[in-house]
Amino acid sequence: MTTMGRLVFGRLTEAWQGEATDFTPLLVDRLDQLGAAIGVELTAAGEAEVLTTGGRRIDIVAQVADGTEFVIENQYGRADHDHLTRGLAYAVARRARGLIVVAEEHRDEFRALAEYLNDLAVLDPARGISVWLVEARAVRVDESAWAPLFTAVIEPNDFAAEVERTRQPGNLSSLDEFERLSSPDVWSAARQVVADWDASGHRRRFGPNHVVLEARGPAKSGVRTVVVLYTDGRVLVPFSSYGGMNSGIPVDALVTDDFRRRADQLFGFNGSEQLARTSPGWLRPEQVPDFLGFCKEVAAAYSAQLARP
Repeated sequence: MTTMGRLVFGRLTEAWQGEATDFTPLLVDRLDQLGAAIGVELTAAGEAEVLTTGGRRIDIVAQVADGTEFVIENQYGRADHDHLTRGLAYAVARRARGLIVVAEEHRDEFRALAEYLNDLAVLDPARGISVWLVEARAVRVDESAWAPLFTAVIEPNDFAAEVERTRQPGNLSSLDEFERLSSPDVWSAARQVVADWDASGHRRRFGPNHVVLEARGPAKSGVRTVVVLYTDGRVLVPFSSYGGMNSGIPVDALVTDDFRRRADQLFGFNGSEQLARTSPGWLRPEQVPDFLGFCKEVAAAYSAQLARP
């Protein structure tokens, strides 16, 4: 009779007693396994216990094939502020491509922060930092050796497209590629929106799985983001950007209670989000007229602010 093993789950301390002495070296040896969990081909030669200028240490700095770096912080138990902020500070200083925080559990506020940073990375790819929050468990079959099990619980907004891009290199460069990644309804709506936006003389740019609608506005570059359209039908509305987070210049017409109330009613937001995202599939043909009205109102507010002395 064929036997069946029993899968056993355990805490990391049950398998590897020391976080720095046991688990970090294991991660260095298993970077390919961690990379597989987040869809990034991390090289197997990571630098561990990297000393920072402040005298603190970063657990691991890994690289991918093109030489760009990923900062990895790992922790037993629930992730704390120290590991997250230290990893972020070092990742920004090194201009790393991303930060990966591995822990047994991630707090809700850290998940929200990671999502916020990933949204900012879409709006400003040159300065943004992508964040992965990964939960780790120890697993084994019966009395076999323990093995790590990694599960990504927060990923960058372009994660799915990054995986697709490894198979078909290059960002989206046309609406034809947007169509390939979209449902028929999302594609139809996006095509109408982009055609009207182009006809109005505004700008747009493509990302891995999104189109950013832009307009001339008060900023050092002279251009500000209006909204972001994703291939899954989500829409990101950057209220924090309207308020001047990136540029330092708030747009008065876009920070009023009336504007926010109407935006919440259109998109289904709750009034508190600063980088607000709709649910997937929100962008549909029947939403296009009201959606375009919103976008043009934002562009007009940018223009009016530019015209002020």
